[in-house]
Amino acid sequence: MQPTLEDQERHLLVKVIDRVLYKLDELVRPYVHKILVVIEPLLIDEDYYARVEGREIISNLSKAAGLATMIAAMRPDIDNIDEYVRNTTARAFSVVASALGIPALLPFLKAVCQSKKSWQARHTGIKIVQQIAILIGCAVLPHLRSLVEIIEHGLNDENQKVRTITALSLAALAEAAAPYGIESFDSVLKPLWKGIRSHRGKVLAAFLKAIGFIIPLMDAIYASYYTKEVMVILIREFQSPDEEMKKIVLKVVKQCVSTEGVEADYIRNDILPEFFRNFWVRRMALDRRNYKQLVETTVEIANKVGVADIVGRIVEDLKDESEPYRRMVMETIEKVVTNLGHLILMLG
Repeated sequence: MQPTLEDQERHLLVKVIDRVLYKLDELVRPYVHKILVVIEPLLIDEDYYARVEGREIISNLSKAAGLATMIAAMRPDIDNIDEYVRNTTARAFSVVASALGIPALLPFLKAVCQSKKSWQARHTGIKIVQQIAILIGCAVLPHLRSLVEIIEHGLNDENQKVRTITALSLAALAEAAAPYGIESFDSVLKPLWKGIRSHRGKVLAAFLKAIGFIIPLMDAIYASYYTKEVMVILIREFQSPDEEMKKIVLKVVKQCVSTEGVEADYIRNDILPEFFRNFWVRRMALDRRNYKQLVETTVEIANKVGVADIVGRIVEDLKDESEPYRRMVMETIEKVVTNLGHLILMLG
């Protein structure tokens, strides 16, 4: 499985391992760790089909060897000092959970997430929960409360990386469960709210991301209240120079404005002036990911406040001398007009 192998050769070797697994069944147990060492890197491969093959092998291996053997084989890698090893181990464990059922893995997960021995173990345990949510999607719903309870303490962990991964895991769980499951997140709302007021940088970005995915699950009246509360922080972060923070802020604004209960007048008066001043600048058109997110968020705002408020603010920029910026303006106007069916411009 060297990097020098061509895709076809690697695919063939993976198929050979799959057939050997099928023949050996439970006799494969002594070789589980060796197989995992070879297959785990496929889980983070750039190629989608390589990732699928990797998941398939680990799933079949779990069914052949059983949960106890899989845990025994992967347990030493959970608190490995190398982040690459911990990352692939977390992804492998999520595949095991998917194959053998989440309830079977819950007691082990709880022990790992609350490990006193090392922050690396807690970090990996919480990352496993994130990967489970990403992998199985809405099938996480029956286990949502249990998974939230297992990781919620991580929001107040002494280690910054653990706090960050906890918030990202909650975001993944909320995204997977949408539009259901708000009651499972009751216990984390308070620490998340305290967190966005005290944290900065990457931790704040992760906490905002979690809130951005939880707000759309709420009833309209609560969504409106929480949006107004979080918007104070978001508007402050509009000025952040960090590209990653910009992307997350744009995403959360999009999620908040699309939620039922958030009124057009509030968006028009409290969000739009700062939003256009900080985001509708030439520099945003140069970063592809920010460009895409800005267009999406602006279109979502237009759906709420109407065409005139948005197009009226950016139409003059069609004359701007920067071509990427003009293209971004044109794409936004086109999507807004297409979505809303017609162009209503209130002239003078």
